[in-house]
Amino acid sequence: MEFFLPGLAALLIAALIVFLVLPRLGAPILAVLSIVLLVYGVYNHIQLFSSEYAYSTWQDRLKFYSPFVMIGGLILAILFYMTYIVGSQGTSALPATNVPVNNAQVVEAVNTVTENVNAAANTVVNVMNQTMNTVANAIGLGGNNNRGAANKNQGVLANLGAALATPLNQRPNNRA
Repeated sequence: MEFFLPGLAALLIAALIVFLVLPRLGAPILAVLSIVLLVYGVYNHIQLFSSEYAYSTWQDRLKFYSPFVMIGGLILAILFYMTYIVGSQGTSALPATNVPVNNAQVVEAVNTVTENVNAAANTVVNVMNQTMNTVANAIGLGGNNNRGAANKNQGVLANLGAALATPLNQRPNNRA
């Protein structure tokens, strides 16, 4: 328990900071804060593990290859950047700035799509409601004339409580 509660408290505090404080900060503040925390983490790591790094010698043989690795990485970065700048000789990835746009056609197209989506959604909702009411009436949960005028036009969820409170032998579809 002595390790669990402090860890749980640290996790809760970190979650509060991440979800409540960080979204309100701007990008430059977050960048500076990230750099400061990275520097602190590296400093703390070096302080904790400096003795272990002093005794670690297996990587001494790799020091001789480090200039070649750095130069190779730099050459690859330059080549990738050149291919990004030059690009392919096909169509340009940049947007055309001299093409006139007819806003009326765009608005009309958006309105047409919106109307079609709304009509499709309404059709789906109506079919689902009819299916739910048919199933509810089949199992005795739907609104019907046998339950009185108050429940006649109510849907499935409105009648569920009344149906569950009614004894099984007194339900309209289950009378013996």
